[in-house]
Amino acid sequence: MSKLLMATGLYLSMVAGVCAQQTTPSATARAVPKNIFEALEGEAPGQGHVVIYQSEELRRLVGVVSGRYGAVLGREGNTSLLMGYRIQFFSGNTPSSKAEAQSRAALIRQLVPEYNCYISFNAPFWRLVVGDFLSMAQAREVRNRLLGVLPAWSKESYVIKDKVRILNYDPTADE
Repeated sequence: MSKLLMATGLYLSMVAGVCAQQTTPSATARAVPKNIFEALEGEAPGQGHVVIYQSEELRRLVGVVSGRYGAVLGREGNTSLLMGYRIQFFSGNTPSSKAEAQSRAALIRQLVPEYNCYISFNAPFWRLVVGDFLSMAQAREVRNRLLGVLPAWSKESYVIKDKVRILNYDPTADE
């Protein structure tokens, strides 16, 4: 039994010596991880050694945006329904909120007739949103342009995520 312990001790000291030789400062510098698995796995001085057993298929899927977020939610003729962005210009729950939403929509239609206005009621709020944008950058650009003309609305206008209607949507084309 003592021979087994001595042999094990000798083996561990040899492994420790080899590991010490291999852990030079350049060897301990880690590359930027590609995913959460690479970030967690490995060995760091004083922190132990982490090994994650996971199928390659799951490793490929982790960190990838689900296809449903870029997918077409529905089609009607040549219009596609997708997740995108709109600009909210009004939300109110007073007795005059419906009229306010309608008057603001009329003003926006005069200023930028190329963008659709949508008025909705979700109790107890009336809401006015404008546009159908695939990217937040597009929505922000139009919001800033409209606020240049309507600066009083700046405190109550936001870019929001919403279902949008895109005419002749081609998912292979660049946005």
